[in-house]
Amino acid sequence: MKEEIAVRLLYTLSAIFAVAAAGLLVSFAVKGRTASQARMGTRFGLEALFLAGVFVPTYLGGPWLLGAALVLGGLCAGELYGTFEEGGERPWKLWGILIGMGCILLAYRIPGAVGWVFPGLLLLYWILRWISGPDPSGGLARIKRTLFGVLYPFVCLAFFVDLGLREQGFGYVVLYYGLAEVNDSAAYLVGSTLGRHKIFPKLSPKKTVEGVLGGVLFTLGLSFALWFAVPNFSAVELGAAAIMIAAGGLAGDLFASRLKRRVGVKDYGEAVPTQGGVLDVYDAFIFVAPIFYYFLRWTGSGAGG
Repeated sequence: MKEEIAVRLLYTLSAIFAVAAAGLLVSFAVKGRTASQARMGTRFGLEALFLAGVFVPTYLGGPWLLGAALVLGGLCAGELYGTFEEGGERPWKLWGILIGMGCILLAYRIPGAVGWVFPGLLLLYWILRWISGPDPSGGLARIKRTLFGVLYPFVCLAFFVDLGLREQGFGYVVLYYGLAEVNDSAAYLVGSTLGRHKIFPKLSPKKTVEGVLGGVLFTLGLSFALWFAVPNFSAVELGAAAIMIAAGGLAGDLFASRLKRRVGVKDYGEAVPTQGGVLDVYDAFIFVAPIFYYFLRWTGSGAGG
């Protein structure tokens, strides 16, 4: 089953990248090679590496999946805590990373554990948010910011590990990450070429109504192309998952943008050409993981996997 999904995924991704390349070539021929188009070409060229960074370890499973989650969590948390520090806050960076890695290890060792760890830690975070004072150097404020970095990205990535370890885990990850990525890429592509009406001018100035709608439509369309990854889903479940992932991906992007705007930085880092930091690349994937997990849990979609 997993091998069949991998083969069909390669064919599907090849077709998507071929269409994207053709579109870029047409754009170059009509408008000439502009800086924006060159940036778009670089972005789509790197996309294959980003996809492989998730799909390959999920396919291999076991220690590979665990290692990928730990590395990705460490990189993203380092960027996030660094952003907090630029804003004058002082999270306990090392402790946050160690505790966060412990959450991922817990998800790896005890299936389903993250489902009750996440609500508990989230409740604790909101209590700290309520009782901590305005001084960012205060003890409670530092604990609050440290805990934030445990929840996002680490606990979110623990959901990814939990999903990936299931019997149909590879298919689940193919669907939710594939749709999260196409939503983000399609929104960027449509918005940068056709976008005219700003939708969140203060929070995310480059986002447009056209881009958001384009992302949703492409996500919904691709969901049926990826139906092979989750054959137990009905058409209604598949469509609902696509819309939920598109909405969750947009929320995750805005969530990440709000964190950056608070500090006054454009990106979380400079590790990835044209896109900023590692967290800028995987923000939607990380944010959507718990949403998709609870979607499966509450709807019973693909039950038995």
